[in-house]
Amino acid sequence: KKMERLVHELLALNQLESGGRQLQMEWFNLMDLVRGILSASSILIEQNGIHVQIEAEEPVNIWADEFFTEQVVSNFISNAIHYASAEKQIVVRCAPTEDGNIRFSVFNTGKAIPEEDLPHIWEKFYKGDKARTREYGGSGIGLSVVKAVMESFNKPYGVKNYDNGVEFWCEFDH
Repeated sequence: KKMERLVHELLALNQLESGGRQLQMEWFNLMDLVRGILSASSILIEQNGIHVQIEAEEPVNIWADEFFTEQVVSNFISNAIHYASAEKQIVVRCAPTEDGNIRFSVFNTGKAIPEEDLPHIWEKFYKGDKARTREYGGSGIGLSVVKAVMESFNKPYGVKNYDNGVEFWCEFDH
């Protein structure tokens, strides 16, 4: 399963970087995609005792490539599941921005990302906490896929540390 995910992510990244696949822009409900990913992850969420909260006024229709948007959403949610600690909470939010976009974010309680790692987390194969990442089994390319997708969409993305956790976010056309 890990190898399959790695190959899938590498293929998606390669397609974006080489221009091997044209973006298939279309309108779709982001929350349908989010619910599908959460449903597919429900056993892992339950096993880890994580509480997931969704904050969104539905439907959340966006203009994007659904395949590549799934890569972004899946990476954010997967990372949140694996790094949630302390209260073990994940909050998924979709909210309109002042400039008419939709901001999608995934917050998880737990340790903040060390400041010295923040500039590097979007790089291919970068792993900040080697011991924790080895335990989780991450490939180190998920966030580089996010970067490539969001840059191909010409939309902002980022990460923010809080006292009680970390939030990854990105924006989509609405």
